[in-house]
Amino acid sequence: MIGSYLKYLWQRKSEYSIHSPFVYDFMRKVLNDSGSNRDYDTIYRIGRLLDKRKYINYNLRKQSRLLYRMIRYFEPDSAVSFGSLTALNTAALALGHLQTKVYLEESEDFLETLNSMGIVNVRLIQPEEFDSEHFRKLNTGFVFFGRDSFEDDTWDYLADCMNYKTVDSVFVFEGIHHNRDMEDAWEEIKANEDVSVTIDLYCIGMVFFREGIEKQDFVLKY
Repeated sequence: MIGSYLKYLWQRKSEYSIHSPFVYDFMRKVLNDSGSNRDYDTIYRIGRLLDKRKYINYNLRKQSRLLYRMIRYFEPDSAVSFGSLTALNTAALALGHLQTKVYLEESEDFLETLNSMGIVNVRLIQPEEFDSEHFRKLNTGFVFFGRDSFEDDTWDYLADCMNYKTVDSVFVFEGIHHNRDMEDAWEEIKANEDVSVTIDLYCIGMVFFREGIEKQDFVLKY
């Protein structure tokens, strides 16, 4: 959506114009960290193999590196994915913090291949388990909503996650400007009274529930 992207370019801010200590630290240590990391090569290798890609384009690489750094920065106990999660992003979440248990919907073959490549902190969860007591007891530290997950049942999952969130929870939404429906959904999420901070990077949106922070919506350069 060209209009949305032009609006994003006009509104986005750099770290030097951010006065929130929390957001400034996040930008400096996560968004603007351009350093190399040996794990990136492992992430790309897994992505090419399991996603059956000969080449991983720049935007996909950039998003996987961001997810990796977010997990490394926040160190959540668990990361739960709704909708499609590529092998590239799965590896990024798993390698970001090896103590984080990554839950996603996938096949046993997918999991076995990940295990054979040294990724051992990924767990499979079936759709029916999302309503189980086991899932409800998970610490919803980091929740990823894929672009294809914005359907009616996803709003039910989101409501459950909101009920079990903590002040340290991080919700990530992919493709918030993909179409008008996604943009409307993003505006609805931002307006939730429990949300304290949102970050719009155009490609994805992030939601935080920190206490003691004035409610603000940031559009950041990325």
